[in-house]
Amino acid sequence: MENTNTIIIGAGRLGGTIARSLNKTANVVVVDRNKEKIGRLGDFSGFVAVGDATDRALLEKNGIKTAYRVIAVTDDDNTNIFLADLCTNIYHVPQVYVRLKDSRKRAIVDERVNCICPFDLSLTEFESARENEVKE
Repeated sequence: MENTNTIIIGAGRLGGTIARSLNKTANVVVVDRNKEKIGRLGDFSGFVAVGDATDRALLEKNGIKTAYRVIAVTDDDNTNIFLADLCTNIYHVPQVYVRLKDSRKRAIVDERVNCICPFDLSLTEFESARENEVKE
């Protein structure tokens, strides 16, 4: 898979939306072990791989050695953390993003990894909305 520069691991609603968005400007591969989720990608015209993303052979077959960006958005924080470590320290992927449902786990992730924590984002948005409410 030459010229693959983004690998998205997790084809759920978030992974699928990111894949369709990035596919406009980058070569994208989406990896998920669930064939049904892959099938729901809709108008995504990139590459797909059905299988376990913790399998290094699967990642290598799908371009991890030349990837510029990996986005791990599986439903499991521990899997996302493992993938972040693998991509950062073994494959030296320049840009690694992970979704962490439990923002406390951010402390165990390499500082080079970009962590997206829905809890923190929701809390920040709530606090901003509350501050705007008080000002009105």
